[in-house]
Amino acid sequence: MHPMVGLVGGRLLRGLVVLWLLSVMAFVMVQALPGTPVDVLAGPYSDAETRARLTEELGLNDSPVIQYFRWLAEVFQGSLGTSLYNGLPVSSLIAERLVNTVELAVVATLVSVLWGVPFGAFAALHRGGIVDRIARSGTFLGLATPVFVLGVILVLAATTWFPAWPTLQYVPFADDPASNIKSLLLPALALGLPLGSTICRYMRTSMLDVFEQDYMRTALATGASRRHAMVNHGMRNASAPVVTIAGLQMAGLIGEAVLVENVFAIPGVGQLTVNSLQNQDYAVAQACLLLLGAVYVLMNFVVDLTYPLVDPKVGALR
Repeated sequence: MHPMVGLVGGRLLRGLVVLWLLSVMAFVMVQALPGTPVDVLAGPYSDAETRARLTEELGLNDSPVIQYFRWLAEVFQGSLGTSLYNGLPVSSLIAERLVNTVELAVVATLVSVLWGVPFGAFAALHRGGIVDRIARSGTFLGLATPVFVLGVILVLAATTWFPAWPTLQYVPFADDPASNIKSLLLPALALGLPLGSTICRYMRTSMLDVFEQDYMRTALATGASRRHAMVNHGMRNASAPVVTIAGLQMAGLIGEAVLVENVFAIPGVGQLTVNSLQNQDYAVAQACLLLLGAVYVLMNFVVDLTYPLVDPKVGALR
């Protein structure tokens, strides 16, 4: 059996186990929230008969174990259940918002790569110089600032200096592509700059290590400039550990989008998660939490498959 077949099979099996554990954790966490959906649907002034009827209709009289397996069966059927708040299928609620979250994550990833990779490489190339100092200072600020704080700062700055900028007015791409990009720029910066700081830091460290390798010394001894050697010989080898870190960090983008989408009023999965928790909408909240975990597992899987392609040494071993 080819080693890659065993690698893929093992990763898939571990991913399925992790997803099952995530489903249990999501169910337990949502069930542990104070109150029930009946409190939201019936209102504070409802009578006992109304509350009892709603509890029976929603199946909340069943034991938590029965409720969990009923929800898990719906997940396997692909329906993810029905919203207790508005009666709509959970899958459709997530599908119509997932596009916005994915678009935000893609633009944020582009921002992080454009900031992290070149600044990290040139910081290593000019170690101790002005570029290196700017890059290190930027990474420190990016790593030390939470995404929601950075988001609030960007909103305040935009409303102060650019009052016409659509800070809290998300526009779908299908309606107006130009306005869509403008409305995504600030939230993408809030998400992408911290991730880019991590990429920049690891890219700098990895590139400095590559410059000490024998093949780089040989390239420099043959007359190649440091910049030429970095681009033609160093970038791929320096990118191997960066791919791992960036992949895991990009998976975390979906989780951090929960905060950013609520700061910038973007109708994505993050905003849906918060709204469902506030409304005690068990099915939607559990599905959103499971989706966030599934994205993280998927990104880990992709990183494991990509790493041998990026690192020639690992690819040769496998």
